[in-house]
Parts: sequence; structure tokens; C-alpha cells
Amino acid sequence: MAERVELPEGQDSFKLNEVCKLANVQPYMLRFWGTEFEQLEAGRTGTGQRLYTRDQVELILEIRHLLFEEGLTIAGARKRIATIHEDGAAATPPAKKTAGKAKAKTSSASRKISAEASMEASGSEAATDAVDKAAADRVQPLVATLRDVRQQLAEIVAELGADTA
Repeated sequence: MAERVELPEGQDSFKLNEVCKLANVQPYMLRFWGTEFEQLEAGRTGTGQRLYTRDQVELILEIRHLLFEEGLTIAGARKRIATIHEDGAAATPPAKKTAGKAKAKTSSASRKISAEASMEASGSEAATDAVDKAAADRVQPLVATLRDVRQQLAEIVAELGADTA
């Protein structure tokens, strides 16, 4: 279980590097998450630096928990967050109960995500399982090929060892 991250008291905005340290992620991940989660669209300073609000940082910690601790995909995390916001319930991320505090922007994209989440609210775990099963089915031929290659390499090494002896 990840340790709890406490945000500094009285600080309402955080620069990209501060958020990276708090969430223990690389800057490119936050920039990518900003394209995938509309709620993470960062404000900018006069010099163009990204600034995140306290609610956004708490949401980033929740996303990190969903992706790294629970092993969800980006789509799965997006659905879970949309469901949490729609229900008004808060999940327990590694930092603290935060999902209920972060507000989704009311744009067509977030309404679409919320609509999808409400349709699958009861079956969201089943949808994730279906995605994971499909991925596992695609990986099985690759795993079999890798086993064959490993066996062939072992045979070649054994032959080379026999030739030198």
C-alpha cells in the first residue's frame, strides 16, 4: 500500500515539478494525463509554466492510485472517476479521500464520460475484466513463441557447450 501524501497547508496552486514530486511521477506523465483527463487541464503562469489547483493535485493522486495500485487502464480510471463524481461518493486513494472534492468540468466530453459510466456503473468491473481478458488472449501466442525461442536458445547453448568440451 502506498503511503499517504499530505499536501502542504495553505498552498492552493502547485507547479508541475512540485506535483511530480508529490505524486512520484515524471512530468511527461502529468502532461499525458492532462490530455486524457479533462479535469487536469492545467492553468498557466505568465511565463507558461503549468499550475495545478489543490483539487487537481488530489485528482492526480487518485489517478496514480487507480493506475499504479489498482492496475486500471486509462479508460478504466476515467470511468471510475466519472462514476465517483456522478455518485458524489469518494474513493480512498493513497493520499486521502479526494475524489469527491475534485469537480469535473461540464463540457460535452465529461458529460459523455459520465453517461457512459452511468450505463456501466454496475458492470464497470465486468467491462475491465473483458478488456483484460481480450489483452490476455492477444498475449498468449506471443508467450508461446517466446517459450519456443527460449527452448531453442537453450538447445543452442547446450550444443555450443558440448562442442567446446
